[in-house]
Amino acid sequence: MDLRTRIEQIGPEHLVPYSILSQAEYGDRAAVSQVEHLRWKFIDNPQGPSIGIHLYSPEGELVGRMVALTRQFTYEEKIYRGAHIVDFLVHPKARGMVALLQLATALKKLSGFDFFFVIAPNPAGAAVWEKLLKMQGRFDLDVMVAPLRPISLLQSTRNMGGGKVLSIADRPWQFLVGSVARLSSHFATVQVDENWPKSGELDQMFATDAIRQAVGMRSADYLDWRYRRSPVFKYNLRFFREHGKLAGYLVTRRTNHEGVDCLFVVDAFCRSGTKPRLLRAVLRQEIYHGSKSGLELVMIMGNTAWPHLAALESAPFLKVPPRFLPRKTAVFVEWLVPVPFEIRRNNFYVSLGDSDVI
Repeated sequence: MDLRTRIEQIGPEHLVPYSILSQAEYGDRAAVSQVEHLRWKFIDNPQGPSIGIHLYSPEGELVGRMVALTRQFTYEEKIYRGAHIVDFLVHPKARGMVALLQLATALKKLSGFDFFFVIAPNPAGAAVWEKLLKMQGRFDLDVMVAPLRPISLLQSTRNMGGGKVLSIADRPWQFLVGSVARLSSHFATVQVDENWPKSGELDQMFATDAIRQAVGMRSADYLDWRYRRSPVFKYNLRFFREHGKLAGYLVTRRTNHEGVDCLFVVDAFCRSGTKPRLLRAVLRQEIYHGSKSGLELVMIMGNTAWPHLAALESAPFLKVPPRFLPRKTAVFVEWLVPVPFEIRRNNFYVSLGDSDVI
């Protein structure tokens, strides 16, 4: 098939063709098949427009796409415009090495960005970037887990019988974790505020001193778009205060992940100088409430070189050694401008909130 490549800013005219292409792969119930979700994700982003790398058939039908989603990062008081590469999809009738090479070649022609990055959640995705673009993963995301029902989890992964007996055996551990979480959060005397703060108060919290880590920019507008306005994904965002002053927030999302009732820590942030125990206390409150309603697992996925995620690396969480992970999530980064600084595990912060996976 003779395919034509175009690099275009995504507008309303692309939403229906995007939906049709997604339905061919995922069906009409998937998030990426819904026009309103696509509008939110690619047009409403307050950090800038999304750029589509498109493949068209000779008849003008959209048969492939790759999207550069704008994500701004700060590093030592400078702002860098990142292109988060998402939605790599080719229609079954157009699949082949030619289509992949055309998309990969066009990616190198992106303009208006300082770098692009990819979060590859599985080995197959990572192989595409390694083989087609000759990229090397900069690092893998860390994974921390807190199992609330470890025996039931073992049962589901190994297809063991005796469901009711194993469920009963889980209860002492579940009670212990829930009780410890409740007590520790109680003694931290953290002030949790589920009301949305004023924009000025949020922006003031984000106005921290320059640090030697590349961090995705956060603002009142960005948080509102990312965690409140999604028509599909629903998040629980808890702000917390110290002596009445806005000190940080925690974002979680509870969902069924591969048959497991799981609470994901999507994002975490603390004002400079805030005690890490306050953030831990907010999360432990979430764990306590989840332990009473059937929650099986709490998971943190991200770069724990960032102090805010590192602050959560304490009981009941266990950091999973890479060799025990069923699959790794690799982060690829490539500069499109002369390299202003080297990107490494300890200076490039990525959380689930910086991805489009959850």
